Amino acid sequence: MTTMRGLAISTLIFGATAFVGPLIRWMTWPPSKFEQGSSTSIGNFVYDLVFLLWPTQPLAVIDVNTGPLVAGVVAVGANVLLFGFVGLVVGSVAKHAPGLLALYVLVCALVLLLALWGAGFSVAYLNIFALVAALLLYAVPFWATARLAAR
Repeated sequence: MTTMRGLAISTLIFGATAFVGPLIRWMTWPPSKFEQGSSTSIGNFVYDLVFLLWPTQPLAVIDVNTGPLVAGVVAVGANVLLFGFVGLVVGSVAKHAPGLLALYVLVCALVLLLALWGAGFSVAYLNIFALVAALLLYAVPFWATARLAAR
């Protein structure tokens, strides 16, 4: 999938995937209301899942200076750029299964590091269910890109 069309499609697939974390957060906003209607474990799962699917979310702390709208645009936009870049790289190696697998393993390792960082590098606080769900969700754009490359 090293054609310009293939790279664009791969970038669009990953760019669209970048909206999954923000959409989950938007559907469960405000967190306090969502947590009142669900159990603590479900609330923690959603919080950790969004944290893993939206790695640029901490950029939203700029809302102190810019306001929530600009902060949201920056945080979501940065996520789209990050995922789009990954999609571009994945699209360039999509026809080579070992390279595609290596990139997915690299993404999994980075997500694991992010999860451990979020848990204070303590396995006791690591939300395994959210981690597994995030890794499965990250596999979807890799799978879609591989399927398109096989055509």
